[in-house]
Amino acid sequence: MRAGALDRRILIQRPEQTQDEHGQPVVVWTLFADVAAEVRPLRGVERFTAQQVAADIDTVFRIRWLPGISPVMRVLYDGRVYDIKAAPEIGRRDGLEIHAKARAE
Repeated sequence: MRAGALDRRILIQRPEQTQDEHGQPVVVWTLFADVAAEVRPLRGVERFTAQQVAADIDTVFRIRWLPGISPVMRVLYDGRVYDIKAAPEIGRRDGLEIHAKARAE
């Protein structure tokens, strides 16, 4: 993986469960990693659903090897939140390809 291609910064967050002031469980997002990445938008699709336009954006974030990435995590990039769908390994722990989908706003 060439370092020059990793020209963007992304934040990877993981959910943690805490309690609010009433003792109710609340999920908060904490920083797991701040890493350099290559961002590859795969496609953008708009569809008309339930009388609203919904946009789907599938994106691949390529990063150096980082253990512990899972589909319960999310990526923050360029002011958007992306849900991680999969994170297959590139080579023999050379890197990861994080497949993610942007959340609807």
